[in-house]
Amino acid sequence: METSRNIAAIMGPTIMAATGLETLNFQIWENIHPTTVFNNGIIWFMGGISVVWFHNVWARDWRVIVTLLGWMSLFAGLFRMAFPDSPQAERGLATFLVIGLLFLAGAIISWKAYLTRRAR
Repeated sequence: METSRNIAAIMGPTIMAATGLETLNFQIWENIHPTTVFNNGIIWFMGGISVVWFHNVWARDWRVIVTLLGWMSLFAGLFRMAFPDSPQAERGLATFLVIGLLFLAGAIISWKAYLTRRAR
């Protein structure tokens, strides 16, 4: 459980900051160079594979969110490296729903990492 909290304490706020600030700066993806997309993919892949390596927990509680986010990061990074020329997500309801769900997942694991630690 302590590993889950440690990873969630890093991953949660990072996801919240990335999704929140990406929403505010959505235009940066309009004319992005494929090299930047590829490098972004490396970062996502490394983060995802790190989580999967240290936290591949398939429990029926909040910790599965950490595991799922790790696998999603791994595959998203792999996709961005494999297809850096592919079109970026367009501004629209579906994109903002995904961003909102990721922000919510980050908030949940942040809450578990920071606020449940104090309750012990």
